Amino acid sequence: MYLLDSSAIAIILRRLGKRAVNYLKDVYTLDLARYELGNVVWKEHTITSMSLDETINKAGYIAKLLKMMEIKGIQSDEDFKEIMRLALKLKLTFYDASYLHIARKNGLTLVTEDRELMEKSKESGIKAVAVNDYIKE
Repeated sequence: MYLLDSSAIAIILRRLGKRAVNYLKDVYTLDLARYELGNVVWKEHTITSMSLDETINKAGYIAKLLKMMEIKGIQSDEDFKEIMRLALKLKLTFYDASYLHIARKNGLTLVTEDRELMEKSKESGIKAVAVNDYIKE
């Protein structure tokens, strides 16, 4: 199974449009992705000519897609501490380390377009693939 970070979800949505559901349904992401993807839509609105209605509709579409995914989060004090250990050890943000921790804890392959996260994942023995490889599998 797969754990998709926000960069992967955003690229899948951009590249595949309505077909994205085929690659997002029943795979995992973090609860954090809701906020990160909301920010992606907000930023897109601020730097393009996307109308308010288009922006709100896009946010609603993403919210529906996220409901089709399995959402993971930090469940315990131990999870929180382990994520902090990873962040400090690997010099990653707490956000990025949370994806690595959840992937490792649940035996999931991380899907990301974040090069640094991909490298740190492999250094840590956590399988990670880019979106192109995920779509091919």
